Amino acid sequence: MKYISYQNTDAYYNVALEHYLLEEADLTEAVFFFSQYGNAVIVGKNQNSFAEVNQAYAREHHIQVARRETGGGAVYDDLGNISFSFVLPVEDPGKVNFKKFVQPMVDALHQIGVAVIADGRNDLVIKGKKVSGSAQRYVNGRLLHHGTLLFDINTEVMSHVLTPAKDKFISKAAKSVQSRVGLIKDALPAGFTILDLKKQLTKELAAGDNELKLSSAAWARVQQLRDDTFVSWDWNWGTTPAFQFNQHKRFAGGRIELHANIDRGRISAIKIQGDFLGIGDISQLEQALIGQAFSHAAVEKLCQTLPFKNYFGENISIQEFADLFQN
Repeated sequence: MKYISYQNTDAYYNVALEHYLLEEADLTEAVFFFSQYGNAVIVGKNQNSFAEVNQAYAREHHIQVARRETGGGAVYDDLGNISFSFVLPVEDPGKVNFKKFVQPMVDALHQIGVAVIADGRNDLVIKGKKVSGSAQRYVNGRLLHHGTLLFDINTEVMSHVLTPAKDKFISKAAKSVQSRVGLIKDALPAGFTILDLKKQLTKELAAGDNELKLSSAAWARVQQLRDDTFVSWDWNWGTTPAFQFNQHKRFAGGRIELHANIDRGRISAIKIQGDFLGIGDISQLEQALIGQAFSHAAVEKLCQTLPFKNYFGENISIQEFADLFQN
């Protein structure tokens, strides 16, 4: 199987490359590539990004939030993780044998002494702990099969960024299922690096085949897809299914309660209640918020154009109010 040599650590670029290979590239045979991300949460196509990601933590730690084009749950990626992507022509996606992708990775891991087994259709586990999961997408005679290999991921960061306050959200969007996760590194001899693993996997999967070199025009198109679509707020947050958001907090100037309906990532209805001491009509602020993006930045920017202190008095700041619009 041919492979693409790929070093970019930008999550949005990776989603764009997968899209290009699946829907636009002139491919007549199977191809695969491995990638690593600096810091990113990848949410499933049908998920509520707001409910899956701890936005405050992600913003503070400069973690990208990218929506992929396949289903499944949210995952955290960093440079201790290997992501794999296969794109191949298929006539009937219902007859695809996923062991074709999983087994070479199992074989490669066995060769370096890792006692990994395939569990179900998509997962790899070591001693009952999940070290790999995958998902698929089929478009016009081509199939994308991609997933992750947890080598030495920062599990502390993962637990924080993927642990928002679920009770604040009421949504029919697909929710992530928590699994016990393990690390491949723990099953390897000391000194075996993630680069060693990538080389071993590439050798096993390529089976003597050559590298596929994309043209400069192809890479330019991938960059365009990244910049025009996959980095956008509308794609990563705005395509979220409709949901309800409830939030409350007490400040020096009183308690604020938010009850909002969010549709396509924007506020469609909102009620602000509490014992705050303002002199203005809070319904004016509620009306101004309708249609705004459901984000800290958008709310902060809007409030800077309004007589904010009239609504909440002197002891609640714009920053504090905007902080309510995140989990």
